[in-house]
Amino acid sequence: MRRAFCTSLLIVLFLVFASGCTQPSAPVSPETTGLPAPVTPLPVATTITEKSLTFDVSKTQKAVNITYTGGPDAGGLVALKVRIDNQDLDDFERTVLTPTPGESIVFTYQGLATPVTANIIGTWENGYQQTVLMYYF
Repeated sequence: MRRAFCTSLLIVLFLVFASGCTQPSAPVSPETTGLPAPVTPLPVATTITEKSLTFDVSKTQKAVNITYTGGPDAGGLVALKVRIDNQDLDDFERTVLTPTPGESIVFTYQGLATPVTANIIGTWENGYQQTVLMYYF
């Protein structure tokens, strides 16, 4: 029985070597790749153009006054969100619903006024929102 097993094993090994399964594969020739074709970015079409509003901003020792003066895109404006960021990292935020030209938004300070930026975001009837003023003091 043992002799038959060894003979069978030798025959299988002989067949494996004879069939060429243990030979190394043929070397792969290196392929040359060209440079990718340049890609030209396509222009992105937007359906909503940027809106434009006008403001007067002034600062005193104790207050910041922002006056909404209207502008070419005042029609359909439903809200203004005003955020003042200060040097001490505090911020003040106020939302004015249905703003009218000439309306003032006043931020009064207990100590000295230390604003760094004023960011005003407008919201229109269709829900579109945009920063309409980023003011640096």
